[in-house]
Parts: sequence; C-alpha cells; structure tokens
Amino acid sequence: MMSKTRPLLLALLLVCSTLGAVTTSDLEAQTPHNTSARSIACLGDVCLNEALPNPNGYDNAMWPNGEWIEIHNMGNTTVDISDWYVTNKASKTMYFNETTIVGYDSADSTSWQISAGDYMVISRNGMSNSMFYLANSNDIIDLYTDTGTRLDQATWTFGSSGSPSGVSLEEDTMSPTNDWVATNTPTPGGINTGNGTGGPTVIPSDLKINEVMADPWPTYDGDMWPGGEWVEVLNTGTTDINLSGWSIEDQAGKVLQFNETHLVDAESIGYLIAPGALRMIAVNGSGSSMLNNGVEMLHLKWPNGSIAQEVTWTDNEPGFSLVEDAASTHMVYASYPTPNDLNPLPLDQIVTTTSPIRITELLSNSSEDGTPFPDGEWVELFNDGSVDVDLTGWSIMDGMGNITLLDPSSLTYNQTQPGNSINADSRRIVQFTTGTELWNFYNHVMLIDDVGNVVDAAWYTADYGANVSLIPDDNENDPWVPAPWMTPGQPEPGAMDSTGEVTFSEVMPDGVGSDSQPWPLGEWVELRNDGDQAIDVGGWKLQAASRTLTLHQYNMPLQSTSVIQAGAVGLIALNGTSSFYLKHTTPDSIGLVDANGAVVDTIGWSSTVEGESLIAPNSSHAGAGPSGTGAGTGSEWVLSAWSSPGKSNPVWPTYADSEDVVVTEVLAYCNDDSIEPVEDWIEFHNTGSEELNLSRWRIDTIDEERRFIRSNAIWNATDEGWNATVMQPGERIVFMMDKGVLTGLGDGFTLSNPDGVPKTTVQWSIVSDCQTMMPGETEEASWIHTMWPTPGKAEPNASQFAQLDDLKFTRLMSEGKSSISSNTEFVEISNVGDKLAYMEGWGLTITTSGGSTNHVIGDVSIPALSSVLFAADPNGLSVYEDGTIYGFSSAFVESPTLPDDGAALHIVDPSGMVADTVVYGNGPVEVEGWSGISLVEPVSGINLIIYHRGDGCGSLDDTDQVVDWHHRWGRLGGSTFCDDQTFSGESVVTPLIGPTHGLLDVLDWINGANTSLNVHVYQLSEPRLVQALIDAQARGVDVTVVLDAGSQGFWSDFDMMNQYGMASELVKAGVTTYWFGDSGVEPYAYIHSKVAVRDGTSVWISSGNWKSSSMPAPGVRGNADWSTLIDNVELANIVLQQMSFDEEPMRQHISPASASDAPIGWSMPTATPVDGARAPAISATVNGALLTCPDNCIEGLVDLIASADDELLLSLQYLDMDWSWGWGDNPIFTALRQSAEDGVAVRLIINGAYLDQDVQDVVDTFNEVWNSTDGLDVAAVVMGEDDAVSKLHNKGLVIDGETVLVSSINWGDSAVNRNREMGLVITSVEVATPFRDAWFDDWNRLDNVTDTDQDGLPDIWEVPNGLNRTTRTLPGPNMLEGLYDADQDGIINQDEYNFGSHPTNADTDGDCIPDGVEVAWAQSTALDPSVDDVSPRDALLLADADMDGVNESDVLGCDLGGIDIEDNTSLPVDNSTLDDDADGVINADDDCPGTMADIPVNGAGCSSEQRLIQATPSSSDESGLGSMLMLILMLAGVVLAAGAFMILRNIEAEAEAAKDLITLDAASHDALTAEPVSTDDLQTPVLDGSGPSDAPEALEITQSDLERVPGWDEAMVRSYLDQGWSMDQLEEYYQEQVKAHAESTQD
Repeated sequence: MMSKTRPLLLALLLVCSTLGAVTTSDLEAQTPHNTSARSIACLGDVCLNEALPNPNGYDNAMWPNGEWIEIHNMGNTTVDISDWYVTNKASKTMYFNETTIVGYDSADSTSWQISAGDYMVISRNGMSNSMFYLANSNDIIDLYTDTGTRLDQATWTFGSSGSPSGVSLEEDTMSPTNDWVATNTPTPGGINTGNGTGGPTVIPSDLKINEVMADPWPTYDGDMWPGGEWVEVLNTGTTDINLSGWSIEDQAGKVLQFNETHLVDAESIGYLIAPGALRMIAVNGSGSSMLNNGVEMLHLKWPNGSIAQEVTWTDNEPGFSLVEDAASTHMVYASYPTPNDLNPLPLDQIVTTTSPIRITELLSNSSEDGTPFPDGEWVELFNDGSVDVDLTGWSIMDGMGNITLLDPSSLTYNQTQPGNSINADSRRIVQFTTGTELWNFYNHVMLIDDVGNVVDAAWYTADYGANVSLIPDDNENDPWVPAPWMTPGQPEPGAMDSTGEVTFSEVMPDGVGSDSQPWPLGEWVELRNDGDQAIDVGGWKLQAASRTLTLHQYNMPLQSTSVIQAGAVGLIALNGTSSFYLKHTTPDSIGLVDANGAVVDTIGWSSTVEGESLIAPNSSHAGAGPSGTGAGTGSEWVLSAWSSPGKSNPVWPTYADSEDVVVTEVLAYCNDDSIEPVEDWIEFHNTGSEELNLSRWRIDTIDEERRFIRSNAIWNATDEGWNATVMQPGERIVFMMDKGVLTGLGDGFTLSNPDGVPKTTVQWSIVSDCQTMMPGETEEASWIHTMWPTPGKAEPNASQFAQLDDLKFTRLMSEGKSSISSNTEFVEISNVGDKLAYMEGWGLTITTSGGSTNHVIGDVSIPALSSVLFAADPNGLSVYEDGTIYGFSSAFVESPTLPDDGAALHIVDPSGMVADTVVYGNGPVEVEGWSGISLVEPVSGINLIIYHRGDGCGSLDDTDQVVDWHHRWGRLGGSTFCDDQTFSGESVVTPLIGPTHGLLDVLDWINGANTSLNVHVYQLSEPRLVQALIDAQARGVDVTVVLDAGSQGFWSDFDMMNQYGMASELVKAGVTTYWFGDSGVEPYAYIHSKVAVRDGTSVWISSGNWKSSSMPAPGVRGNADWSTLIDNVELANIVLQQMSFDEEPMRQHISPASASDAPIGWSMPTATPVDGARAPAISATVNGALLTCPDNCIEGLVDLIASADDELLLSLQYLDMDWSWGWGDNPIFTALRQSAEDGVAVRLIINGAYLDQDVQDVVDTFNEVWNSTDGLDVAAVVMGEDDAVSKLHNKGLVIDGETVLVSSINWGDSAVNRNREMGLVITSVEVATPFRDAWFDDWNRLDNVTDTDQDGLPDIWEVPNGLNRTTRTLPGPNMLEGLYDADQDGIINQDEYNFGSHPTNADTDGDCIPDGVEVAWAQSTALDPSVDDVSPRDALLLADADMDGVNESDVLGCDLGGIDIEDNTSLPVDNSTLDDDADGVINADDDCPGTMADIPVNGAGCSSEQRLIQATPSSSDESGLGSMLMLILMLAGVVLAAGAFMILRNIEAEAEAAKDLITLDAASHDALTAEPVSTDDLQTPVLDGSGPSDAPEALEITQSDLERVPGWDEAMVRSYLDQGWSMDQLEEYYQEQVKAHAESTQD
C-alpha cells in the first residue's frame, strides 16, 4: 500500500512546495531595502513631511494622541495611497489602511487619496510595538508604495533621553540627507511651523497663567473646587478672550481642558474672560491629582494646540501658591495665595507702609504647639515709637493666607499693657492657640494694620529644632536665623551694647567621643580679652536657649582665677555639666552676659565636625586671609585651621609660597572599605620646582563641608609632625577626611590656599562606589574613573590600556545544562587591542523589557589580544572550555544572570559609556549600540549552542548588527581551531586512486611506523589494517585510534558488530582506543574524518573508510575513492594538533573503548595476506591547507571554489542544495553558481548508487537550469559502474588542473555543521594530474543503466551515438531528445534505442534501405497473413531480415517494392512537444501557457504570480470543489510530467536511508543519540523493483510470507508478486539485498 501511495504523496508535497514558494514570493516583495543610517532626498511626489516619535502620553495611544507620521503631496495630481506602507529600522511595518489613515471613510474614496499640495496623517492608532513603532532615540523610516518602491527615507538620532517629548520632527532644511530635526510645534495635517530650530515654540497670547496651587492645604490635591489643585489665568489684553478649546498640559501629558468640568463658573458666566479679569481652572480631580509637587512644567495651549505660555517650578510647600517672578526662570512662592484675585507683591516688597510696630522674634516650633504662651508658638511685637498704639483690627497673616486677629484671645495678658494696646518702647506677645499654627519648616509671617496695610514681614526656611526662637538676620532680605536664646517680651540677645572688651575667640562644640567628658576632652569655650586691662569674668554667664552657665575659676582649668589678662585668653571647660551644653547636630548660638546682665558677645554656627574647633569667619586662622574676606560671607563661625585651646588664635600674613599643586586622584565613597586608605581621601601632586607646604590649605565641598589639610591627616607622610604636609617637587601626598564628606553620586570641592583664595575646583557627575577618580584628558573635561586606585602614586594612563573600542563580546551561550553543569551559560569578552584591559569598575549591563541592571566587574584584567569567559558555573564550564574563566559570583560585585528568553547585553566602562552591545532572543533591539533584529538560534532542536562573533578566530565584524554574529556557531565542548592551517615545502606525495590503489599502500605505510600512529576513521572493519595496527603496537609504536561510536538502528548490525569487535581487539593489543560520541549530549554528530599521522612526519587522508568497500584487496571491486599519503612535517604537526583535541578523554564526546565492547559471539576475521602493485610517489614542492569541519570547512570550501579561474571538476558522493548552514542559505551551492557566472567551467560527477530525487535535482539544476536555461558552462553526470568500480564514494575536487581536494567532507549540512571532518587541499600540478586523470576516467565510465538526464536513453547509448547525456530537452527544436528524429529517417531517437538502430545514421545496416522504410516493411508483414512476420529490430539490423536467404534489397530494391512510410520529417512537429512560451516546459506539460519571457517557472511551467492566481480561492459556494479540482489537475500535471520526462525511475528506498547518513539533521541526530531506534518496524532498504506489469490474479499473502522478508509490508511484497515473482525467489533476492546493503553502506 505504501509503495502505491508514495508517488501521490510526493506529488502532493511538490504541489505544497509550489504553494509555499508563492507565499515566500509575496513576503519577499514586502521586504524593505537595506538602508543606510542617513536620510535620503525624496524620490517621488509624495514624501515624508513630519513625524512625532515621542508624544506626550502613550506612544500607541489612539489618535489624536500617540505616534504619527505625516506625508505631503508635492506633485500636481491626486495619489491613491491605500496599501502604501512605512517601515522602521527593525523592519516593523505600518500599512496605510482604514486603521492608520486619519479621517478614513470606507464610503469615501477621497479619504485614502492625497490631493496635490495636501497633507495626510498616518497614526499608529493603538497599534502594538510588535507591529510598528517610532523609536525615540534613533530610527530609520522608509516610505514605500503599494508595489514596494521606496520613495523616501527619514532618519533621526538623539541621545539616550530620546527626542524631545511632544515635539515633532521634520527634514533638515540644510540638507535632505541630514538627520531630521525638531519643529517648532507639531502641525499634523498642516504646514510645518519651523525650520528645524528645535524645541517647543511659544506663540504668545494675552492669556497668561497667573497663579498655581500645586500642593493645596488643608484640602487634598484631588479635591473639588474650592479645594484641591487649581490654576488661575489672567487676560492681560484689551479684548475679551473665549476660553473654549483652551487647555493646560503638564510634562506627563495630562491635559486640563477649559470646559465645564474645570473652568469654574463656566455654566453661570460662560467662557469669556474680560480684559484684566481672572478665571479659575480647577483640577476637580475627584481624588486624582495632576500637578506635581516637585519639578513640573505646564503649557498653556491655544485651541489649535499651539503653546501660548510655558511655566515651570522645582518644589512646593503645602498651602503655598506659585507665581511668576521676573528675576527667576521658575515660578516662586507667592507672599500668600490669592485665588481669583490679583497677586500680592513679592515678600521683599510686601511692606508698603512704615509703622513703629514690627516683628522682632518668633517661635515657630514649640514643644507644645497650640497651647497658650509660654509653652506654645508665639510672635513678639515691638513698638519702637514714642506713642502707644491700639492693635484693635490688626492681624497676622501667614504664607498660606491664614489670618490671626490681634485681640484679647491672641494677645497675652500684660499688667502694664492691658487690652489691645502696645506701649511705646514695649513688647507684646501674640500666641497661637486656635486653628492656625505656624509651619515649622517654611513660612511667611506678615503684620497687617487696621486698614489692611502690611507693615512688617518675616520669613524662615528651616526648622532649627523645638523651642529655638528666630530673629532677623543681619541681612534683612535673608531668612530669619536662630536666636542664641529665647527672650519673649525682652530685648533680643545682642540688642544692647556692652562696655566690656571680652569676646568669644574659639569654641569646641563637638569634642572627640562623648561631649560630657571632663577637660581636656569634651566641650569648651575660649574667651579673649581684647582690652588693655585685666577683666574678671567671675559671675558672668554663658547663655543659650534654655541653658545657662555661670563662670568661675573652677570651670577655667588653665588658670587659678577667673581673671583674664589684657590680650590673653581664658578657657571655660564645660566638663559635662547638664546646665549648659553646645549643640552640634543642629544649629546653635550662645551669648556672653556680664555680671550686670548685659550681653557682651554672641556667636552662632550651623555645622560642626567632631574634634574641630570653630572660630570667627573673618579670622586668618579660618582661612580668611589678612583682609578677613577669604572664609566666605555670613557671621556663622567656621572651622579653624587647627585647634589652639588656651592660646590666642594664630594671625597669619598674606600667603606668598608656591601654589603649584594639583588634585590628581579622589576617593569619594567606598561602602566596603576595600580601598586603602578607607576614609574619603584626596591626592595632591606638587608640580612645581619648590617644596610646598599644604598646611592651612583647605577643601570646601559643594555642601559647604570644610576640611583643613593637617599633618595628622596625611596617609603617606614621610616626615612626622608638622612637616608631614610638606611636599617635595614631584611628590604626591594623600589627605584623608572623615567618611561622608564627599559623595560618590556626583559631587565637587574647591581647593583654596591659606588666604582662602580658590585655586582649583574639582567636580564629577559619575557614580563612584569604591572607585577612585582622576581628571579627564583636558582641563575642561569631566573627571573620570581611574583604572585602579593608586594613592600616593601616579595614576595609570588610560591611553596605555585598552580603550572603549578594544572590548568586544565574542562568544555567548545564554542557556544550557549538561550532566556536568546545571547552568552552562557564559559570555566571552575579548580585548582586541594591543594593551592590557583593566576591567575593574567596568560593567555588564543586562536590559530586558522589564528594565536594566548593571553588574560592576571587580578585579579582572584581560591581556592584549586575549579573552576571558564569565560563567555561571566556572568549574563545570572548565570541563568544556579552555582559557581563563571567571565565575559570575567572583568577578562581579553583584552576580548577573543571562535571561534564557533574551536580553540586550552591554559592556560599559566606568563612566557608563557603551563599549559593545549584543542583543539575543527576545531582548529589546531599541538599545544603544545595536541596530536591527536580534540574534536567534541558527537551527531549532539543538541545545548547548554557542554564538560566535565573526569567524571565532579574531576576525570580528563590528557593524552593531546581527550579521556580525552570523558567520559561525558551535556547540559546547566543540573545538574552535584558529591556528594557521596552511603548509608548504618539498613533500613526497603518493596519490591513491581507489579502488586501484589504497590498501597495500596504507599497509606499507603503517608497517613503516617507528614511533607513533594516530588514526581517526569513521568505520574500521578491514582486518588487515586492524592487524597492522596491532602489530605496530606490539613492536613499540604508540598507536592511538579514534572511532565513531556508531548509531544503533542507523548503522547496520553488521557494521556495528565489526566496529565494536575491531575496537575490542585493538584495546586487547594495548592500542589506545577511543569512542567518538556515545556519551549523551555531544558537540558533534559523528567523527566522519578519515585521517592518520605516522611518526609526526607523514599524513594519510582519504574519502574512504578502513573497510573492504573503500580499501578492497587488489583485483576486488570497490568504491571510487581518493586518498593521499604525504610526507610533510608542517602538515603532520597541524593535523596532530587538531587530532589531539579528539584524543582527550576528559572531553564529553570522547570515551575510552573497552576490551568488553566486542559483541557476543563475534570473532575477528582472518587477515589474509595480499600483494600487488603500489601507487607511485611524487616528489614536488607543494602548497596546501587543512580543512576541518565544522571549524573552517564552509569558509574553506567556498574560498576554494572561488579560487578557480578556468575549471572546477567535482567528484562527489553527495551534493545537497537545500540546507541552511546557520542563518543563511547554502553558501557552497551559491559559490558554485557564482563561479559558473564568472566563466569557470564547472563539471560534476555524482554518485548514482543512491540516486533519488535530491540527487536528481542537483543534476537537473546543473544541466537543465544552469546550462540549458541560463547558458552557463556547467554539466553534471551520474557516474556509471564497471567491473572494478562499484560506486562513487569520493568527496574531491580538482581546480584548474593544479589544485586538488582530498577529503571526507560530504557536501551537505550535517558534514559541514555537525561532523568532525577533514580535507586536504594540495596545490601542485604534478600532484593534481593523477587525480584529474582519475576524474576523467570516472566521467567517461559508462554502464547499461545510468541515465543522467532521465530521458529514457542510457548514457552508454547516447555518448557513442553523439547524443546529449546531460540534457533532456534539445534547445534547437525545443523538444525532448527522445522524441527527436536526429537522422530524419522517420524513427524518433527513443524508438531507435528500443529497436537498436543508429540514431544518426538513416541506414543502420548499410543495405541501402532507409531505416524508416525497413520499419514500415516490417510492420506491413504483420498485416499480411501470407508472409511471416518480421520484427522491426531484424529489419533494421539484418540485410536478410525475413531469413529467406536473399537480402531484401536484392529482391525488392532499396525502396522495398515501393513501401510507403509516414514522412514525419515533412509533417509539422506535434504541437504538444513544442514549447511555445520558451519557458523550458513543453506544451503538453505546461499548466501555464503564455508565461512571459525570462520569468522563472516551476516544473509545471508556472511562475510565482501564476501559481498565486491559481491558488486564490473563489468566494463562491463552490470554492471547495474548485480548489479540489485545481489540486487534482496539479497532481495530474506532476504525474504527467514525471511520465513524460521519465524522471526518478526505480527510486530506491535504500538511497533515501543511506543519504540520511550524510545529511542527518540536528533534530534527527539528537533523537537517535537520546534513545536507540527500535529495529522492530525497520524496513530493510532494498532496491524497489516494482513497476507496471500485466500481473496475474492477485495471490494471497500470509503472515508467514511476511515473516520470510522482515521489514517489508504487504504492499511491498505484492508489488513483486504482481510481476510474477514467487515467494522463494523473493526470499532469495531479499537476502542478497540485505548482504549487499551491509557491504555498501554509504559512508
């Protein structure tokens, strides 16, 4: 049954493949052209005009939101743009159709037409990213017509932040090939507004945003009006403005429409706003907010979308509104909110009326807010006038607009000032006990008189802690500052003059360790007597908020009395007293009060450093210089250069020494103390010629942290004491500071000399965690990471190390596991430069759709021109990979993981610059450093794939595209041979042409071994060769053999038994023997090479195995194989180096053979001696190269083919056209075609023993397509057999008569991609000649059955008769050669062959009677019962055909008595045999007559377009029937074509099974290796002898009959019985075929 249905199935597959080709053709028509990264000038009338790649809001939002492009018709006619399309750089496509054309109306054809001069918008309209998108950062957009013609291209390039949000792009007016630039404002469907100036353009309006409430209080942001967020607009013009259609949009794309929902009172007073009027726009969010409290930008937009105004702000305080300020680029806080009213004056102008009443002190943060004075918050008022003032009607308002009336409930009771009055030169306290409280952190406080004038104002910006009152700063425009202590109702500290001359001179607010320690530790205060006489400070007091300390000699430890001499200092030790202390975590201020209660001096500070004293900011010892101006502005005390308790502070002259110092290295942050010194530190370098003392130089950070350089802070001091800060010329010192002074998140500092003059400023914006930084290449350049920390030493010069372009990804394995390792993923990074790559601080960034993670590399170096592997399991990977391997966990600060489903990988330097990128799997392709599609697996069904960049041997393409990774791939554990594989020199070469030579020559060669023999073969079963190896081992030769482990169920039992039996014999003899494969997951399918090396000096390489078919005894029939012996030490070393890889038992695909491997009952055949002629050796100077699969054989074969100038002679067992080597089509077949097109004569001999459809397709492609149709000098023949040669087993090539390839490499995908193969290329005319001669012997060999062109005329008949053995169709008459009458004798060639007559001789037997007359006469005898019948064959070949003893010509004459014949030559040729449309298919078989010239067609004469039309289903109810009829007709056409061309007669099942050995695909191989194939249902391959026959009545086939031919089904047996075979004959034939198959397995 199977044999009968198989042709139908094959035909069906042909039809399906035809339909598939149609589909492919359509897709190809839609594939965009490759484009460059630059725009092009438009090539048509309709062009790209504008694009919005980064809209406000979502990219795929529905129109009018989301991404869009605009086209413009610059021509004079209307254009239909339906089914036009655009593509992006990732080949995503957006068609112009009902979804994307804005304004599309199915009932209006003009909606998809663009008129002359018009514009049209094409919108994504919700289209997903998987279909199309516009990239923000960079993209390439191509415009195509519906026929695939490209008209225009637009490109743009922006930084990582992408194109500006909400800004459209247009063509640069400077040049149409430039990247597109930003417009002034988007104009979808209209003329563009700008000339590429970029940025949003504001079109001013009289309508302005006047005030904004972004952070309301006490209501919530999303509350309804009058609560919640709001915007106030003002009409500054002179006419009404209609607010309908106006809107406000924030930077997140949220829109506030001016409609009834948001425009307050729109329903009652409408949409007009009068000149000078205000209107409120309320967010009315119903719980949802819109306005950011932090950074925000608002656009006020005209109804047409143009921007009328842009306002921004950077922060907010609850309840404070924002207004514009002419002195600021951002909105600022209003003095108080004024919704629907004019804005108040700025706070510094708010006081408009002078008054004797002013605010003098306030407490904004009490310990008990809301309680009455003195515990709660309060404001002190002072009347500095001469008359009493009644405060009735007065009020205090804060910055949120809260008002507190001054009345008996708020004014505290005062016996001397009853009621609401405030006496002259007196104070009153206003307490806050009701709902209003003063904000702790920020507020405005305004005093308003009884007529509404603001008479005074105060403001503060910080919380200085509970119960710290605030007083005005010395600069009246600055925020208020903390008072030394609270004085409610009393004069403020320092408000009264003192007659004394004692002042604070130094203070220690934060002693080392506990502040409560007694002197000399802990806190202390130093006073100085600046007068000219001694002053006793006993009884004086130190006073601060809630703290007092009385001075006496007991807290003055450096003197015995409390008297301070003139010009001297006195130190007061606090000694841990609880009554008085100094603050150091918050700002503080203290005062000195004399015995009379007068305030003598006050000081304050806001920052301290543990163990550092503070002094007056104008002191030269504070770095202020002699003029007192170098320490900065303000009155707060600052750090001293060093502490001097009990001594007068030093006074320094102007600094005049060297200033030749630079900052060379900085450590800003290190969380794990991995860098010494562990503190924050700065390295200084003396660049001058004099010594330089850094004492009193100082550092001031951006955050106003100050540190002086001191001797005890020098890490690498060479001198002790004060000299530690002295630097000699060229010396470097490292200054240590406490941790946290600098930050690694971007910071800076200024280095100032002892006079406070800034000398250098250092700033960095890079992130630095446990990495030091150094200056950039120029003074203007930003600081960069150092290669590694070098405190006290010169920094490594980055130019002496690998640069950004030197680091590349070169290999990648993103997933996998094996029996050795549960996670084999790794990434290889190579340093392609000539300098060391120090990787510490570099990073591996992994980006997926979920975001990016950066994994910082630790202490890793990559030598020049070297690579390292970073692996999840370095120990497991080391079993498979050589070289340096780092584990993820040890090499990275945070261990990475490579996502199985894909990611974008980046190598980034410490500054974040991308060195290289690779994107694999489903990783995002819109990333920096990559363009186009991602890298995906080359073939499916194979695990443990390693991706290689370039050729895997250092040739690295770098186009940032996937093509860089499409040269080579491998599998874990496989080799990557990169050494030079060429050789040359004087050599002794022995060509071995099988089957004539081989066995005896190799036996002699083995017997000549002295030290070593290394043999790698696919199959080993020749007992003489095995015995020779055993004998060599016995005489002391070190013999190593590697054999393929075979495949149970794929190999025959005979081959498997012999392979394992021979291996066991070798092991028993001491030969080191390994199995290749048979150990689970391997990197190779087979070891198919046939190679051996003797004594490290001589090489044997062949296409044939060590078995009787390829190594027959002299005189025994065998395969046509090519081998060679070559004595060349250079070559031997190359081969041995590669063989050693497969002789390492630690590799997963190699395992030792065992003596127990012999099958049960197997015994080694006897090695009978043989003798005969040997092949002659040739001494010649040769050049050559070794090809090794899968490492370099594809590239090697392609280059070899391309090297031909005149002639390519191929001798191949197999050639596969249809396979992929990874990511592309068959490169070998492509190279052959290219050589033919270049004028090279290409000739192919292919094996005919396994002739099947694939092989015939190759022959037909060469002959029928490339030669007959395309006119190339190409020919292919199927090799015949003879008594000596059984089949073609060769895999060789001869080029130009001077170069020969001898190899094991079958030209199919398994050999070049999956097998271990070896081939030898030798260039030498002397060596090539015998192989070329052998090639022509094979070309000319003929047998009785081979029919190369499958025209029914065997080659052995066509060649001597001068017919064409390679082509079925004659180009002249355009008809089948078998139907042609070459000699015009009335008999077509097919009949000439059948009758045995000569096709080019009209009188075959030379009897003067034309052949046609003789055939007609013979036919007439069949009709004449009175004469004996004469056969046409006898008539043509015999002079006396009727055997009457007289020649017919003698009796009847040369016309046989006037016999009439049908003169075929005079009649028109049968139209069915013609090819009217010249498409190569005769009319009888042409399903598509009338095909246009030069259009490729299939076997049925149909082009892709014609097939598509045939395949298009009808919309009628009979579509199913029509499709079935079409299918039947196509099948019938295939069958008729097969019959007409007589193709594929007697296709053998054996050929298909044997061919699988060569072309076994990856999935099949893995299936075989994973589980042995059962032989229970295996159909033993035999020649299928079925054919048409008048069979007798069908005989019954029993189960016992089937058991006599196991593997054959009933249909197979029936096909023979129907031809007249008996079961006994059939069983005998079956056994013969099994035996023949065992002996001729294709290998």
